[in-house]
Amino acid sequence: MRKTRNLFAVTGLPEHVNVVLEALQFKGMVTIPLGDVVTDEAITKAFRFNRSIMFSATDYSGILPTDAYTINIVSDHAQGSPYKYTICVTDHDDIIKQFEKIAKDTNSDVGDHKSNTSKGGTEGPSVRDCAYCKYLQGDTESVESNERTLYRSKNFFVIPTVGQFIKGYLLIIPFKHVMSNGELDHEVLSEFNDVLADVIEILTLAYPEAESFLVWENGSGSSGAGKAKDSLVHSHVHVAPSSLTSEAIEDISGFTFDEISLYDLKDYKASSYLLVRTPDPERWKILQTDKIYIPRQYVRQLIAEEVNITDESWNWRTHPYYEKMHQTLEDVIGALRENWDKLSDRIKENTKFLF
Repeated sequence: MRKTRNLFAVTGLPEHVNVVLEALQFKGMVTIPLGDVVTDEAITKAFRFNRSIMFSATDYSGILPTDAYTINIVSDHAQGSPYKYTICVTDHDDIIKQFEKIAKDTNSDVGDHKSNTSKGGTEGPSVRDCAYCKYLQGDTESVESNERTLYRSKNFFVIPTVGQFIKGYLLIIPFKHVMSNGELDHEVLSEFNDVLADVIEILTLAYPEAESFLVWENGSGSSGAGKAKDSLVHSHVHVAPSSLTSEAIEDISGFTFDEISLYDLKDYKASSYLLVRTPDPERWKILQTDKIYIPRQYVRQLIAEEVNITDESWNWRTHPYYEKMHQTLEDVIGALRENWDKLSDRIKENTKFLF
């Protein structure tokens, strides 16, 4: 997993430093304007909110920490520099690309640049652009060209996810195009509880070796604002084999979650949130704050570490793992067929279309 909470000290001519500080506005980074005194307290505050911090080296009030990355700003790529990292100010867009390479080289997670963030709208992102809505309409070009629904109730369908670095990883998705489950009414959330119980029962049959299953949602705000432009902003709840718990995620992240019931979720629908089910299926933990930076696919990254994945193959955009997705389809359908006589009437009714 890439690191958050990094220090980037920028050095060079003031006019060049100012151009860079103004250009590099990232979701996971606090940028201190040129001329503002940077103190250890300012750094501590940024770190408390899980963000990196960038500032002019000449504005720092003390001796730069040894773990700070110093970036020299030059006006010509041919200029020499005593520092390992440099940015040339010739082209604004190239400044962003140059820094993104530095972030990658330093294993730093600074989030999306503001230019890649959706401003949303009163009606939310368009259904026309939604991969899940396209899938339901039979247009599977952006998903993978085969039918992969495993379960279908009145308001939800269940599919194995793209980016399946572990087998048995499913998504529960409402048919209605909403940004998060926080937009669903009490009756539909009651149905969701039934669907989730069925999904875990089915996965337990398909993967008896799994000790437990982690359930979480990355809820988008009701307008979709603030999310990356290439994010999927149609509500979907993740269910994956994992021994991670909500308490473990709190401990690892250092974030403080609130404990709620699923029916309290309506109070959180306006803004993005991270929701994780606790070991008590009636209780959930939620984190909702604009101040704290939560990396993309954060829980997926934690599960990847749990199974000793050390590269970035947790990223579904670059590692779709179609073969594991197909294997999960086969495993689940096989388990349903083998255990058909033992299944509840509800599971039978919602999966009979498979046979």
